[in-house]
Amino acid sequence: MIRVVPYETLSGSDTANISIRDHFRGTIENHGTASYGLGALRVLADTRISPQSGFPMHAHKNFEIITFVVSGGLSHEDTTGAKGLLNEGDVQVMTTGAGVRHSEINASNEYTRVYQMWFYAGKLNLKPSYADLIAPPLNNQGNFTVYASGAPHIVGLRTINQNVAVMGTRLEPGYTSIYKLLPGRSAYILAVDGPLVINNVKLPAQGGAEICEEAEIHTVVEDTPSRVILIDVANTFENPEK
Repeated sequence: MIRVVPYETLSGSDTANISIRDHFRGTIENHGTASYGLGALRVLADTRISPQSGFPMHAHKNFEIITFVVSGGLSHEDTTGAKGLLNEGDVQVMTTGAGVRHSEINASNEYTRVYQMWFYAGKLNLKPSYADLIAPPLNNQGNFTVYASGAPHIVGLRTINQNVAVMGTRLEPGYTSIYKLLPGRSAYILAVDGPLVINNVKLPAQGGAEICEEAEIHTVVEDTPSRVILIDVANTFENPEK
């Protein structure tokens, strides 16, 4: 089963400087809908940040948060004393654990676009930590680079505390990505730049596709190269807060 989610159908919020469109957001008003979550995934937001603006210091607790910079740059700083700059193609992997406050600011003169993914942590109140993956490899022939994983059968550049994996690739015309999805797991694919075809189902540019009960995922582009983000999640997962 493939559920296609065009970008234009996403709900979200807009301020003077930030536009957020949610593929998933686990809020009370979304409970019982397809956009509430997928496995341990509770937020998947496509966010655009105006120049010289962003998110001032704010708190997170007991989530594993992955940020992928689609375009532009994002400066970050947190209460552990860490700070850094993420640019296009960079990825941040954060364990918020027992609690951390951080800021995310677009200090440039151009717009920044990011995907941010929040997963329930499988263990509570861990020591907060983060890693910036600067220019992680991006294979052009459909093989995925796994940025972060807590899935026992998937090795990632960084380990997170939940049975999920986040990975990316870049597809050129003429290449097919083939991904095997194990029983009891689902996936969500993001067409970052251009349209995709997933198991013969068309996915518009910047849209998403939820994939369940498919043993293999065949992904191709037609004429326009595109980066692809794939999130692999266990259908059942540990949520110690329950």
